[in-house]
Amino acid sequence: MSDENLTGGLLDAAFSRKEKEEKDQVAEEEKATEGDIIAFKKGKQELEGLVVSAKLDNSVVVDMTIMENFEKLNLDYERTVVGHGKYTVKQRGTLPQEEE
Repeated sequence: MSDENLTGGLLDAAFSRKEKEEKDQVAEEEKATEGDIIAFKKGKQELEGLVVSAKLDNSVVVDMTIMENFEKLNLDYERTVVGHGKYTVKQRGTLPQEEE
């Protein structure tokens, strides 16, 4: 393989990856904010939670104790981190937004 073909292949791969990353990004208006209730999957379980922190770049921190069946689910934790694009906003919150 010539250097020209190798360089071209590497450039094509880099641009393809960048295009995929840009396509996978979630629009700001679609991201959950503090106080929102979201639905998401962990393994095979359908879960819901209250967003308690949206300060991370790629995800939100969710409190799952709002679910009526939380105790029955026997989850090992009350909170979890969910990546943007891995949840749907069920209800927008009414908590005041913090100034940055």
